[in-house]
Amino acid sequence: MKRMILVWMLILCLMPLNVWGDSVMKDFHYDQFEELYFRMIDNYPDPDDALFPQYPAAGRALFVVLMFDMEIQNGGLCQFFWNCGASYAKLLPDALKTVGMSDIADLYESFLSDNDITLDVIASYRERDPEYAEAYEWYRYDAFDDPYMRIWEETDFNQRIIDYADLHPEIWDMP
Repeated sequence: MKRMILVWMLILCLMPLNVWGDSVMKDFHYDQFEELYFRMIDNYPDPDDALFPQYPAAGRALFVVLMFDMEIQNGGLCQFFWNCGASYAKLLPDALKTVGMSDIADLYESFLSDNDITLDVIASYRERDPEYAEAYEWYRYDAFDDPYMRIWEETDFNQRIIDYADLHPEIWDMP
């Protein structure tokens, strides 16, 4: 038992030194991020839920950003609009700014403005009853998705999320 404790103490002491290289540290950050992500998904309701406003503001912002990123990673901005709709889209700019991602908020707001995309347009995605592939053709989503992924990689998105969550333990103070 003492040996195991000493090994873990050594690991925790060496982590900040990054003696294992970037890939091991990225795996460690990803594990932390994934745990945080699933915990948020399991504990927070959708913004349309009447309980959503009762959750801590820091947690609501983080939840919206995590849902946004999940959709971007799985299919891009079109998929975010398709799956999450206007209830998430209207909260997203402020949520991104709240968690310290103004760079992504600016990119998002510019894309919406450049393409005249309003909340009404986003709300109508499913009402138009297209196939997803057809909806993907409505706008040049790669004009958002490509820069988003560059920012995501260059700024270590996962670590930014972890840091924000560490600064806001109140996100777990749920009604």
